[in-house]
Amino acid sequence: MSRQKKSQGLSPWLIVFMLGLAAAGAYVALHQSGGDASLRTTEELDPSIYYDNANSLRGNTYKIDAEIDSALGNSPGKGRLFSVVLKKQTQSGVPMVLPVLVPSSLGGLTIQKGQHYIMKVKVIENGLLKVEEASKP
Repeated sequence: MSRQKKSQGLSPWLIVFMLGLAAAGAYVALHQSGGDASLRTTEELDPSIYYDNANSLRGNTYKIDAEIDSALGNSPGKGRLFSVVLKKQTQSGVPMVLPVLVPSSLGGLTIQKGQHYIMKVKVIENGLLKVEEASKP
């Protein structure tokens, strides 16, 4: 009598390894470039259009890549006002400085001079940029 060799399927350890590899790949893909999908899909603010007529952008939401320049003011009801320098410079190489309002609702966000953030901002009245989300790259 001859013995038939049992066909072996995939080893359970191989399946666990492949699932772990797939999960690690998904994690890296989701957390690339700041990790927040809403920031990845948000249009970047064009500073030249902003400087030409900020009120024409009112109500729109944009993404900025900026470094905190200085604190300009603080209002318990409205939030903290900062000036930021955009990482993306103009064609002439001049750094762009913009005002951003960090609302009180983002009070848990610790912001200090020199920190780098990717921010989702909304243009509100008088052309002020109100931060809706912020993350460190």
